[in-house]
Amino acid sequence: MRHWDRYPSMNSRLVAAVASVLFLATAPAYAQTAPPPSPSPSPSALPTLPDVDRVVEGIVQKIAGDAAAGFGVDPNHVRGTVTFFKQFNLQIHMPLGEYRDIHLHQGTIINPRGATIAPGQSVDVQGHANADGSIDANAITIVH
Repeated sequence: MRHWDRYPSMNSRLVAAVASVLFLATAPAYAQTAPPPSPSPSPSALPTLPDVDRVVEGIVQKIAGDAAAGFGVDPNHVRGTVTFFKQFNLQIHMPLGEYRDIHLHQGTIINPRGATIAPGQSVDVQGHANADGSIDANAITIVH
């Protein structure tokens, strides 16, 4: 009698164990469920300058205002060449052949300070428009 024939229960257990190992080795591997992807890092906020939008808007408005001033689009802001100046009255000739009367008052600011307005000078006038088309000037800047 052979050695393994003396212990039949051990023989069947050994066959079962070997069969299990072979089955597991040849069976397709069952993958574990993939862990959920880790969240991608959110982009950090770029530092902002607090008043950039307001500054850029101010620059654009200034450039647009200066461009429009010569054509009289804004009734409160005009640019032209002085044709007449006497005390508190001034007349300017604008690029499209229009003339505009300007009225000065005690508080009108003339830039550069201390400058004297004279015919032939280019000026930029800001103030308040009147119904007749004239302007009560708050500030007059001599443009060089």
